[in-house]
Amino acid sequence: MFDISFSELLVIALVALVVIGPEKLPKVARTAGAFFGRLQRFVTQVKDEVNRETRFAELQTLQQEVQSGLRQGYDEIEQSILPDPVPEAVPAIIEAEVVAVKKPRKPRVRKAAPPVAESAAQADEPSLVHTDPQAQLFAVPVDENKKGRRARKTVKKDDDVVPAAEQKPLA
Repeated sequence: MFDISFSELLVIALVALVVIGPEKLPKVARTAGAFFGRLQRFVTQVKDEVNRETRFAELQTLQQEVQSGLRQGYDEIEQSILPDPVPEAVPAIIEAEVVAVKKPRKPRVRKAAPPVAESAAQADEPSLVHTDPQAQLFAVPVDENKKGRRARKTVKKDDDVVPAAEQKPLA
């Protein structure tokens, strides 16, 4: 940047000390440092913006080159397929015919679900298997000969609990 040696900086510091004075010198130094910091950030932002603009310009030229190359390739293929020049109205007619010839899709038809065996208890309640097609994938056939699970019996033992009247006070 600037070619300033240590001796020149020392002379500048002594002149600043004499001119500004020892009381105001620290405040002036802080202000000058803040100013140079802002200046550096501004210069960095300008450099980044210039670099961004040059990259953008390079990308635009690259995009134009690629588009022109594709256009040339397209024209060569078009000339090899259609050696005679085609009037401009013909491609519009061809595109309109292609759109008009397109077949409509048939709507999907759901397949009937296989019958699922139901027990007498389930017959009274509406089954989700018949209403939900995804439930049919996970449906488990019910075997009428198989017994259902019994509910677990839990017994509370009240023998360990001592009534409050029989408890002895601690002491």
